[in-house]
Amino acid sequence: MRFSMLQQKEVIEAGNGRFIGFVIDAEVSKETGYVTAFLIAEPRKYLGFFKGEESVRKVYMKDVLVVGKDVILVKALS
Repeated sequence: MRFSMLQQKEVIEAGNGRFIGFVIDAEVSKETGYVTAFLIAEPRKYLGFFKGEESVRKVYMKDVLVVGKDVILVKALS
């Protein structure tokens, strides 16, 4: 699967169905070459639009449950 296809999928928490955001980048291990985590851009709040800062959350591969056709399901994040 191409990374550009992953970037189009919504990231959803499996426990409560909450939309987390979209994949913007991936963290790759130097030693193994495997993806270790996804960086997720959280949706902006209405008033957060003017701040110019984008909130980014890291989701480790161990927390990814399923990469589906349209969504990526992850375990509940703290």
